[in-house]
Amino acid sequence: MRTLLFIVGGLFLFGLLVVTTPRSDRERVARTCLAFLVLWLVVTLGNLYYGVTKAGYSLGEELPIALLIFLPPAIPAAILWVKNRTA
Repeated sequence: MRTLLFIVGGLFLFGLLVVTTPRSDRERVARTCLAFLVLWLVVTLGNLYYGVTKAGYSLGEELPIALLIFLPPAIPAAILWVKNRTA
């Protein structure tokens, strides 16, 4: 359940950032997507760290969960970043 909350929260945060960024400025959209990717990686690594140090899971147990948390919000952000980055 906690994993699902992280995924939904990440998708919601990404959607909120995209909606509040003017779509006419492609460079700003690209920067927003890149900033989200970095922020979401930090959140995911923080959750991984918590799971290993506090919850008692091994790194091997937590790594697939970290990928499951990171990828669903990161994939649309990466796609939108690639589409809007300037050459």
